Amino acid sequence: MKSATEPLSVNMKTSIVLLEVFLVAIIIALIVTIMNSVFAVQILAITLVSPIIILTIVFIYYCRRRNVWSYVGASILGVIGVILRVIISTQPNLEVGGGLPIGITVLYMVVGALVALKSYESFLELRTLNYKKDNNPKINLK
Repeated sequence: MKSATEPLSVNMKTSIVLLEVFLVAIIIALIVTIMNSVFAVQILAITLVSPIIILTIVFIYYCRRRNVWSYVGASILGVIGVILRVIISTQPNLEVGGGLPIGITVLYMVVGALVALKSYESFLELRTLNYKKDNNPKINLK
């Protein structure tokens, strides 16, 4: 189904780059939260964000290898990231994410939404390519 020798499409490359930018935005948000919070909130932020960082790295690795499931996971991760950022940004009584500049918040939400959309688009593209390969016994190599 998948081949490491096949080049990535433009959609897949865009999805991976957006996922990498999303990873940087997550790390920046974590650093700002850690610098501007009390110890209990720092531990909470590290505990909650570390698995998201690890998942993002895993998805980047497997997206480069054209795994369909990794694009689905990246799409879901983008949606979860946007939802969490909206919840945190709209709740002034939460200390988590406090002090995060509006520019980073907007960047985080926009990149998260783009990750979700482009990853889903790449998933559909890979699924279509795999379907065509599996259901076309007469492949003409000329």
